[in-house]
Amino acid sequence: MPTITLAELETKVQRGEKLERAELSGMSLAGAKLPRAKLPRADLDGANLENIDLSGADLSGSSMREAFLVHANLSNAKLGKVDLDGANLGGADLTNADLTRANLSGANLEGAKLRGAQLRYAQLDSCKLGDADLAGANLSHADLVESHMGGMKARAANFSRAVLQRADMREADISLANFEGAGLEEAVLTNARAEGTKFVEADLSDANLDGARFEASDLRRAILHGASLNGLGLTGARLHGIELDGLEALRATRAEWVDNSPGADGSHRISLPELMSGSAEVQTNGNQRRFFGAGDVLRNAELEFDDGAKVEIQSRFERCNIRLGRDTELVVGEHGLLEDCTIEGGRLRVVGKFLEKRSPGLICPSQLFVTEKGAVAATIQQPNDATQFAFERGCRLRVRITRPADGKQES
Repeated sequence: MPTITLAELETKVQRGEKLERAELSGMSLAGAKLPRAKLPRADLDGANLENIDLSGADLSGSSMREAFLVHANLSNAKLGKVDLDGANLGGADLTNADLTRANLSGANLEGAKLRGAQLRYAQLDSCKLGDADLAGANLSHADLVESHMGGMKARAANFSRAVLQRADMREADISLANFEGAGLEEAVLTNARAEGTKFVEADLSDANLDGARFEASDLRRAILHGASLNGLGLTGARLHGIELDGLEALRATRAEWVDNSPGADGSHRISLPELMSGSAEVQTNGNQRRFFGAGDVLRNAELEFDDGAKVEIQSRFERCNIRLGRDTELVVGEHGLLEDCTIEGGRLRVVGKFLEKRSPGLICPSQLFVTEKGAVAATIQQPNDATQFAFERGCRLRVRITRPADGKQES
């Protein structure tokens, strides 16, 4: 499409015309009123778009490299796969905008409004997000390596599986956010607010968490090797299965009590001194850990875990055979369902469901603990030294217990 003037552009937009591949690079469109403009795959490289109104516009696939978008209104705009490499979006309004797979590498988003924005799989490495408002935004799987997010407001934002190595989030508000499975190696979270934030399976190796507020956060199976924890608030945090270089690292933290239950259900509240005493199930270097997440389905698998490993299943397993070392712990999580499976050996904790079709379903477990939410329907073949049983009030059981010599006992 040939180059057009600003007046012509505004007229065409008012008519609702679709201006695909519009050539607007280097143009000055400051203050233009182009709401709901249809500009897919337009060329706006280096354009001056200060204070422009592009609310509700379709700019998907457009190139806006080095564009000047300070205080631009892009609320509810379609910006999927847009190229904003090096663009200046300081103070821009991107509320509820769709930036899925957009390229914002090196972009300036300081003070930008991104509440509810979609930034899944977006490239945000080395970008500036200081004091930006990302409350409720979705940044799952986004690349935020070495991004600057000091003072960012991101309550209830979704950073699951995002890559945040060496990101600077000092004094950011990320409370109630989701960082499940995120890579936060060497990230800086000094004095950050992260109350109620989910860090399940997150890698915080060598991160700086000094003075951060992690009260009631979920750190189950998080990796904290080499992390600085001076003054880290952990009261009410869920710490089952965290990985540390040693329990002494927790001495610098602050906590009245923590939750060490596998299902984060508050059933195992302990004080910080009790946790540091070594009685809690906290991992240090050398332990094998395996987690099967919610939503996964595994069928007809043969699995074997060495002695001392820790395994948690939040998935659906069908017709699987699992062999465990004697001191291996297997947790069937709240969302876990094992159907027509067999488990041999190990220490078992059932928060979810184990439903047998083949008998025996549980072969020689050293321990079986079924929580109040758990359900087990199985034949249990005990080892020679007998299985240790623990059943919480409210659990659902339909079990038959057999002894090694095939003597039977109903329960």
